[in-house]
Order: sequence, then structure tokens, then C-alpha cells
Amino acid sequence: MSGDIQIKNCQISEEKKELLLEVQGKLSGQNMGDKLRLSAFFEGRNCDRRYPVIARCMKTPEGTTSFTASARIELENIFFEYQSGQEENISLQFSYCDLKDQWIIFDKKILLPAKLFEKEKREKSIRKRLSCKIAYIFYTFFLPVWLLDGYLACKGFRKLHPAASGMHGKKAVLYHAHGIVYERTGYGYSLREMKTNYFKKQYEKACKKSSQTEGVLFLSERRVEKGGNLDLLRNRMKQSKLCTVMEFLTTRPVHKLKWKELRRSARMAAKARVIVLEDFYPQLHALSIRPETKVVQMWHACGAFKLFGLSEIGLLEHLKQSTRNHRNYTAALASSPGVAPFYSEAFGVPESHIKPIGVPRTDIFFNAEYKTKIANELYEKYPVCKGKRIVLFAPTFRGSGNKTAYFPQEKFPVNEVMKALPEDIVLIIKNHPFVNQTCFVEEVYRNRVLDLSVQENINDLLFITSLLVTDYSSVIFEASLLNIPMLFYAFDLQEYLEQRNLYFDFPSFVPGRIVETVEELILTIIKELDNTRTVEEQEKYKEFRQFFLESLDGNSTERAVELIWQLYQQ
Repeated sequence: MSGDIQIKNCQISEEKKELLLEVQGKLSGQNMGDKLRLSAFFEGRNCDRRYPVIARCMKTPEGTTSFTASARIELENIFFEYQSGQEENISLQFSYCDLKDQWIIFDKKILLPAKLFEKEKREKSIRKRLSCKIAYIFYTFFLPVWLLDGYLACKGFRKLHPAASGMHGKKAVLYHAHGIVYERTGYGYSLREMKTNYFKKQYEKACKKSSQTEGVLFLSERRVEKGGNLDLLRNRMKQSKLCTVMEFLTTRPVHKLKWKELRRSARMAAKARVIVLEDFYPQLHALSIRPETKVVQMWHACGAFKLFGLSEIGLLEHLKQSTRNHRNYTAALASSPGVAPFYSEAFGVPESHIKPIGVPRTDIFFNAEYKTKIANELYEKYPVCKGKRIVLFAPTFRGSGNKTAYFPQEKFPVNEVMKALPEDIVLIIKNHPFVNQTCFVEEVYRNRVLDLSVQENINDLLFITSLLVTDYSSVIFEASLLNIPMLFYAFDLQEYLEQRNLYFDFPSFVPGRIVETVEELILTIIKELDNTRTVEEQEKYKEFRQFFLESLDGNSTERAVELIWQLYQQ
């Protein structure tokens, strides 16, 4: 696929350090759908950053695809804590990932003065801080007024403050009032913010007290899963005895931690030479990490499917260009070189910080002895599965998060499905961990339907799966490692895409057939189990694995240990 891009409008505001861009272009070849994800690539001598830009596409009568995009980019927020002096200009180019998983770079290049990327110090004077505190007291006195304003906004009589976007009821009223006060005074009532600031002060205090760093610290507020990235790497580091291993592991977010726990974790972070994460750890991003400390993000997912991190800038109102989230990573693990640019964009770090050395928790998929052991244990535990064809139904959740998560059970009528499927098929249901619903199964089918949403690890279930039926779940990456046929039941594709954006055009991305109705689903399940893949389907499956999972070979944990040790010695 070839293409061209033109800069229709390029305005630079030196006063605001903003870049206003309008671009248009043309692609020849495959149809990219109605959206094209452009990557604005800013590059200097010692820095680079990918910034997301969404383009709208239109198919032309000549068979090409034209696209247009506009963006307002705050240049001083492009690089993290950037100070120039070594370069006069920063270059800007655009690129995109085509339907064959190739990164295409447009020739057009813009040069921008490096001084526009420098961050200005905005320290408040003593007078300014005092006036803000007085204003905070004043606005707090009138808090009932702001709460009433929030109530009226919820009823549609006023405009809801952006701080309460997507919320309802009492929560929306409270966040509306908080947003008003914070916007006008710089102070608010967020316990999360108060405790994050306390964590930051304790970290800075501990750094001043001692200039020495030592040991590797594992930080997480996710449940530590047996066989997960953190569990594997932590155990391997302990076995290696290369250095001291510390950990502060909890399932509670920062606002639910005790003050003494915040103090202890801040001191541990200040002491560590390497900090290892496996997901977003909010309070860490409020810090200016001392130069002696390296931060490694293992991340928990393979590949790149649904947008995450800073890839959602411009799509989520609360995600500002000035956010510090993710941007202090020294290194981040990825499953292949092909997805490294997406991780660079999502974390707001140079592409050189993305290390495509693999994902530790996937090592088990290359261990034949382990696979046999787990399969035998599952057959012993669930004897109905032995000698049968197993269909694993593993959809993702709908809703905005763990508190509102659900799956529309009427879209997957278990009894109707089982009535149409042959007797030698056993259905295993594995709902997303956020979904607490259970489905009703008629007595006649209960020996062929197992709801293991709570009991078993989904990766273990893949070892006995004949066909995976899913929708938009990232389990497809693990399934592809085992060469499992996949069927995509996307009954609400357009609605889902409006709520959750993807890196790729869904129909051209997924390595399997897409169905939208229960009738199609039943027929296709039978066909998929009875038929072998065509040469074309096999090739697409192979290309999928190559692009997203090239670095996975069973040795990811060892390479991760080597990386941490290298950073430790720097």
C-alpha cells in the first residue's frame, strides 16, 4: 500500500507553545475502514515521541482512500521533563500501520523550533499560594451552593462539570462541586489527591535523607496472579540472589491505603535502584524519579488491541496532554517489535525504551510438560471434558468498569445454543473477572455446560480448548500461541467501537470468522469444529502471530531478569 500526506494547515503559537495542524492524504490499495490511526512522530537528536492523531477516511470512486485529520498539540507536553540546548529543531513526520501490519512512514517532514518543547517553570509565588488558599476557604464556605449546582446539572438544568463526566447520582454531584472548587482555587476534596501528594512528599523527604539506592522493588495494586508476570519475575529474582528483592503489593488503591502504608511504600521507592511494575501505578507518576532509580513496566497484556494509556488522548475528556501517567518508565516490555510503536505512543516514552523481549507469563505455552500436566488435571477435575470437543466462550465485559460490568446474557442463550450443538461438544463459559452474573442452564444440558468463570485460570483452560468463541477479548493472543481456531461473536460491533476504540480495523485484524447473530454463531461453531483452515486462513493466522507475538518463545522470564540486572548495574 502506498500513500501521500499533505499539511493543509500548520499554525504555531509561540506564546502558547501550541501546534494547530490540519492534514489530508490519500492511500491506494486496501480499504482502511472509516478511521485511520496516524502516529505523529516527533524526533530530536536525543528524544522522540509518538502522539496519536485520528483521521477520518472516505473511499473514493478511483478505489483509493482519502483521509483528513486535525489536532491541537501542546508542544511543551510532548517530551517528558524536556530541556533543549543540544538541538535547534525537532522534526515531525506521520506514519501508520497498514492492514498487512507494516509501518508506513510518509515522506513529508516539518521542522519545529526546539525551544517550543521546553517546559516552563510555573512555581507559584508566596502571594499567589496564599490567595489560592484564601479562595479555597471561601469556596468551601459556599460548598452547599456548588452541591446544589451539581444536583441541578444532573437534572439537566445546568451543564455538568467535566470532572463528573460519565457519572450519575450522588457521585456526579460531589465530583461536580469538587471540579468547580479545584478549577478556581487549585485545591479540592479528593482523598486520592491528598494521599498522592503525601506519598510524593514522603518520597522526596526519603531521597534527601539518603543518596544511596539498592535492591529491586516490586510495586502493584493488582492481585498477584500465580504464574503472572509479577509472580514469575519476583520468584526468579529471589532465586537468582543477584540483589535484595523488596515488595509492596496490595489490591487497594492509593486513597484506601493507610498513611503509614503510604509512608513505607514511598521510602521503599526512594531506596530502590530498580522499581518493577506490571500495570498502572498512579501515585508513582506524581514523582520526579531520582536519576539513580530505573522504572520497568512489564505490563500485563500481549500484543496491541484495545487502546490503552496515552493512546486515548483526544478521546477521553479527563486525559490531558499534560498528564505524567506512564511517562517515567525507563523500560517497558512488549511481545514483539511490531507493537513497540503502539507501546511507545501509549506510554509517552521514546521507542528505544520499549523492549520487545517477551511477556514472562506466556512461557508456559511453550512448556509441553506443563501443558500436559494442566490438561490432565482439568480432565480429572471435569471428567465430562475428556474425549469431547471443547468450546470455550470467553467474552469481555460491557460497561465502564468493574462496578458497572455486565454481559447481555440474552445475546448468548445457552440452552438454545446447546440444543443445536452435537452431543460430543462441551461448552465452558469463562466470563471476564469483572462480570459476576451466572446464566441459567436447563437440567438436560448441565452435564455439558461448565461455568468456570471463578474456578479456573483462562490460560489453563486454553490447553483443552478445541474452539475459542470470543468478541473483543485479548485472550486471542494467548489462544493464537496454541494455534486454537477462533470465532468472533461481534453482535454489537459498531456500538462497542463507539465506546472502546481499537488500534486496528476489527474485520481485517482478527484471525477468524466474525458472526453477528445467534443463528450464525451456532452454524459457524459446527463448521469451525468440522473443517480445517484454508491456506489463506492459515497464512493470516501465521501473520497475526508473527506481528503481535514474535518475541515469545518460552524464555521471556530469563530475558526480563537479564534486563533488570543490566539496568541495576548502570
